[in-house]
Amino acid sequence: MGVVYSAQDPAIGRMVAIKSIRLGDLTDESERARLRDRLFREAQSAGILSHPNIVTIYDVSEEKSAEGGKAGDAGMAYVFMELVTGSSLDRLLAKSPPPNRQTLLKMFRETAAALDYAHKKGIVHRDIKPANIMLHEDGTAKITDFGVAKIVSQQMTQAGILMGTPNYMSPEQVQTTEITGRADQFSLAVIVYEILTGQKPFAADNLPSLLFKIVREEPTPPHQLNASIGEAIEIVLRRSLSKSPDARFETCTAFIDALETAMKSSAWVPLTMAADSTSPPPETLAETSGATATEPPPAEAVPAPEPVKTEPASAKPKRLFIGLAALLGLFIIGGGTFYWQKIHHLTPPPPPEAAATITTPPPAPSPVAPGENAAPEKAPSPAAVTEAKSPATASFRLTTNPAGADATFDGDPASRCTTPCTMVMALGRHTVVAQFDGYRDVERIFTLPDEPGLIVNLEVATGTLSVVTNPARLAVLIDGQEQTQKTPASFTLSVGSHKVEVIRGAEKQEFSVDIRDGVLTQKRITWN
Repeated sequence: MGVVYSAQDPAIGRMVAIKSIRLGDLTDESERARLRDRLFREAQSAGILSHPNIVTIYDVSEEKSAEGGKAGDAGMAYVFMELVTGSSLDRLLAKSPPPNRQTLLKMFRETAAALDYAHKKGIVHRDIKPANIMLHEDGTAKITDFGVAKIVSQQMTQAGILMGTPNYMSPEQVQTTEITGRADQFSLAVIVYEILTGQKPFAADNLPSLLFKIVREEPTPPHQLNASIGEAIEIVLRRSLSKSPDARFETCTAFIDALETAMKSSAWVPLTMAADSTSPPPETLAETSGATATEPPPAEAVPAPEPVKTEPASAKPKRLFIGLAALLGLFIIGGGTFYWQKIHHLTPPPPPEAAATITTPPPAPSPVAPGENAAPEKAPSPAAVTEAKSPATASFRLTTNPAGADATFDGDPASRCTTPCTMVMALGRHTVVAQFDGYRDVERIFTLPDEPGLIVNLEVATGTLSVVTNPARLAVLIDGQEQTQKTPASFTLSVGSHKVEVIRGAEKQEFSVDIRDGVLTQKRITWN
């Protein structure tokens, strides 16, 4: 994303951190302008977060490139934030031994409290990982990159670039479905699992396989990796790592409360982080995340060179053949990853044992036996639904709450129905999008015949209104209803136009506000 500088505020002498963000990484001018506008708006939203465990954002600004600058130099955005004297969690975990139990539990609890506070303000981080959790020298945990990580990762993903560390993503982020605070809870649970077992719950040799595991596979039971972990801890982690957000805990604090209670029943010990041999290759992640360089390992982590071994001359041609084969394999994998990133709906590949059922060929397929990787049968339209079903089809039942949603299968307008409804479709993987006025669109991926039906709870489309007044503690009426909160306050409102009244004694100020889904709207009122 850029470079973080340590600087001194000349006005008051305090030390600050300045995060620079390269707007020029987006070559499309309209996309760059949209990123800039959303970055400023999101930084302003994150600026309202005043919590001892959240790095404070002071200001945001932009510096446009000078005339005649280098090609691609489209200026920089800068976010000015609190400077934390300490180390990030990922650096601490890389050390041996890891932090003690008390330090870890305190860090878990403070991180959870900060996340819940932000979620109540209508802000989801979306990129919780050890690198974004700082531990101050006094032991206080502080979450950084609120707002900045969210907006940049969203924009880069739309531009075909996957931002952040995929190992910590929630299933709903991978599937690009509705994101709530429970996505942050999932990421926090991944960190807890990694600290307790020394391994990430989801890891793979390439990015598509990793994302498939996040969406479809359960992690290895923790006690198999760390015998000191009791059954009670496993139950808590299993719930917080649920594929469905609704199955997780109500809040991050509720998750940590349950975890701490479970930990009292076992003499658990954290494990040192294992070598990350099953994560996507660094060069793959660097290409997909827009990273410019990777930090070299510490001197003590560099292994000593092994003794040089000689080999007979006859072995050299064999090694050359193996090397060429490896390069060809990397080329095919890279091409497949590039193609995968370009598809509109993210659909992770099936596991290796099901590879024969993949219906989307790679850019340069190798010759296959007749019938293998055959094109999938097109899903029938409602008119083609009959009582008789062949072995190549199965029924799928979609139910929504509330009922009456408009459902479209596989993006085909001919395959539409009004919920609750049943469709007969070809075996394999499908997508369905449910739409209902006043509610957020919901997209789901399912596989027939393994998943014969879904029950989807639709969420009301809402936004957040923040009202700040001078003087404070004034009453607020929204659509004629007096609110329990006094200013400054934030209100979650349904999408659409609302009438707002701010009362100060016998005086009042009125205004209308247009609430948009997932957007924070701020209003400041000052009485002379």
